[in-house]
Amino acid sequence: MPSRRWPGTATGLVLAGLLASTRSAAIANGEPPTDARFATDSPWAVVLVRDDGPVICTGSLISPRFVLTAAHCAGDGLSVLFGNRSRVEARRVVVREAIRHPRYAGRPFAYDLGLLRLVRPVRVRPVAVASRAESWDLVRPGGMGTILGWGGTVSGLARSDLLLRADIHFTELGIVGTHIAYRTPRGGPCGGDSGGPLLVMGHDGKPVLVGVASITDGNLCAAGGGTAGYTDVSAMLDFIREHVPDLPERLPGPLVSRRRAR
Repeated sequence: MPSRRWPGTATGLVLAGLLASTRSAAIANGEPPTDARFATDSPWAVVLVRDDGPVICTGSLISPRFVLTAAHCAGDGLSVLFGNRSRVEARRVVVREAIRHPRYAGRPFAYDLGLLRLVRPVRVRPVAVASRAESWDLVRPGGMGTILGWGGTVSGLARSDLLLRADIHFTELGIVGTHIAYRTPRGGPCGGDSGGPLLVMGHDGKPVLVGVASITDGNLCAAGGGTAGYTDVSAMLDFIREHVPDLPERLPGPLVSRRRAR
């Protein structure tokens, strides 16, 4: 895969951090959206659980029948909670099939992307998945993104009942292998946020999904900060399209902008 590098970013530092990473654990310093904002901005956000068990991971509905998450979250015996920012009040649907990227092999978590096929479609508006052109254009140093998850807010604590949301700044950013990696001095993805989305604002003024929470280095469950690695979704669109026949096509950036202006 070609490497993306930007002037003035600490790509070497990010790479060094990721080499010693572990699976991402909750969004410290995040805030829950209101019911109204959840319904407007993120109705597609879902929780991955096992029967009568705790939160396993976070995911995103990218079509009525498919959830996008991390490969290390995809497995047997899963259900998806959807339709509410509170996992206690959410509805449940069983996962029929878990599909991991064929090149995923565990550590060091390269190609950490998975799909969950549900037993039935759900009536929820899916999130848009960025095209490669959009991702290359929108994920830039100095830009902003948004992360979501139902993980814990402090290492070792129980998972959050409410979806948590946080805005992040791409002050130090790099593409490291199959990950979009950024450093943050504050909290970030922690336990239970694995598989959650990294979003940026698309050319049409709506959020698009560009990454899936995969690995971290440092203590992102607390104020110490560290490095977060999100699987670069646009680099694996062929895998997604192979299994998700109803994935909406995204127009190139300039065309999206012109269509909105009409």
